[in-house]
Amino acid sequence: MTDISTKTLSLQEVRELAKSVLVAAGMDDTGSDMIAEIVVKSERDGPRSHGLRMLPVYAQSFTSGYANPAAHPTFERIAPGVLRGDADNGYYQIAAAAARDELIAMARENGIAAFTCANSHHLGALRFDTEPLADAGLVALAVVNSLSMVVPQGGVRPVFGTNPMSFACPRDGMEPIVWDQASSTVALMDIRMAAAEGHDLPRPAGLAPDGQPSADPNAILETRSLLPFGEHKGAAIAFLIEVMGAALAGGTLSVDNAEREAHGALNVKGGATLIAIDPTRFGNAGFNDYVTRICSEIEGNGTARIPGDGRLKNRAASQAEGVSISTELLTQLQDLR
Repeated sequence: MTDISTKTLSLQEVRELAKSVLVAAGMDDTGSDMIAEIVVKSERDGPRSHGLRMLPVYAQSFTSGYANPAAHPTFERIAPGVLRGDADNGYYQIAAAAARDELIAMARENGIAAFTCANSHHLGALRFDTEPLADAGLVALAVVNSLSMVVPQGGVRPVFGTNPMSFACPRDGMEPIVWDQASSTVALMDIRMAAAEGHDLPRPAGLAPDGQPSADPNAILETRSLLPFGEHKGAAIAFLIEVMGAALAGGTLSVDNAEREAHGALNVKGGATLIAIDPTRFGNAGFNDYVTRICSEIEGNGTARIPGDGRLKNRAASQAEGVSISTELLTQLQDLR
């Protein structure tokens, strides 16, 4: 592994650095605050590949003219339980935050509600869209399709994006259970980080130029052909997300990349769907007890852990000690300010 020179930053320093890069790229005050907070939370909780390393990609999407740095999303309630959004060619997270209060109210009114959004960009972890709903006592599921780079099982060319999903639910007396994951074996930014840090991936995660599975991040970046997790099972999940994301929302399919290619951007204007469920309206007064029991069967069960709980340990350490950033990345980000 290549030796990497690093510097430790406090979370406040991360926030200030992220904000300055986003403002320099043309982002308005509200949007830059929101995306900077997502960068901070990614550095704090992990995966850190979605934190400061994502900033140059955000900046490029604005400076190239691909994304709108001062977007004003609009919304329309088209059914009692369906809120449809247009992100004004801005980032989905901004639209989702603006829609959150209405979505929560709809879920409490109907028991279940969905927010679907197109004309949007998405980078970073989806859990930052589901966690606030769990904090409000709701169960949440989010999906978004992304730039095509995942090969279906047995295929030779990408069809799906890494197509992530996130789940969150309240946990009695504790932080909510929150997880997210890509449909690929490894997320693209984790592959880029491994290449930057000079080490192989833990397992084959994509195709090399000879068409064979490889753990070499540079070989995978050359082909941009990632493997789905769990072979055909991950490919099926990626298909589901393509339908629930792009097709329901009317977003761009992962394979339709002409506009993205014209701007040299690293994301596609896909579609996203966020579903909120109020467990108090589903007839089981013991919902919290069920969740507690499920968790109790995992805790102390060998080295198993409740999905997503690793982020809580990362959070405590980062808040106390700050985060270690490569000086090479810091130099790159300073040049963008």
